[in-house]
Formats: sequence, C-alpha cells, structure tokens
Amino acid sequence: MLPKEVRATMTIYNKWDKENDVWKATQLYGVMWDNAKTRNVHTSGISEAEALNIIIPEDVEVIGKQKVYKEPKEWKKNPQGAWTIQLGDIAVKGFADDNIFSQRDLEKKYDEVYVINTVSSKRFGQKELWHWEVGAN
Repeated sequence: MLPKEVRATMTIYNKWDKENDVWKATQLYGVMWDNAKTRNVHTSGISEAEALNIIIPEDVEVIGKQKVYKEPKEWKKNPQGAWTIQLGDIAVKGFADDNIFSQRDLEKKYDEVYVINTVSSKRFGQKELWHWEVGAN
C-alpha cells in the first residue's frame, strides 16, 4: 500500500498482564511514521507538544516470528503467535526487542517512544487499502 520510500520499521509493545507489567513486542516493517514537534510561545511561557501519526497497512510485514493480527479482546485471551493494536500500547520507531517493565525502560534507550492514544480501523473497501491509523504522544 505504501511506496517503498516512506516505509519505516516500528516496534509495538502490547501490554499483556497489567498486574505484573508483562509486555509483548512485535516488530513491523512497512508502516508510515509521521511525528511532529511543536513549540508555542505564550505570554505565560513556552509550551511544547509532540504528536505521532502512524499508518499501518493491513498487509504489514511482521519481522522475525510469524504473527497474525488479532483484535484486542481476542489477543488478550491468547496472545501466542499474534499481535494487536490497543490504547496504552507503546510504539517505538525502529527495531526494539528489549524485555521491559515500563515505558521508561524504553525511553532510556530510544529517542522516539510514544504511548498509543487513538486507534482507527480502516479495514473496509478495497482490501489493498485496508489499514489502521494510530495516534500517539
């Protein structure tokens, strides 16, 4: 779906066990990673904001282990051999395979680490155009 020139690699960390902070990582190739940083000067001071928009094609390439996409509720029942996209997951630009216990663990090592706060499924119409639009900050 996306031209080769704009394809990026990302890692998504799905939170599987909230009580024990267990995260499952999946590396994806073929996403469009578009982040923006802004700075505004007000009379009360300077404010900064950062926002990320990711387009993940339905036919995205999973790097390494063969995994299939599952909806979040189905994934929570059985995450083996699968990945998902849900609010509160962590998106990292590039390839990451660290075992983590929190977002802070990733922020110590990687520059672009975001928490997913919007997921919009665009899986309708022509199958070649199916994708997810993901927002994070």
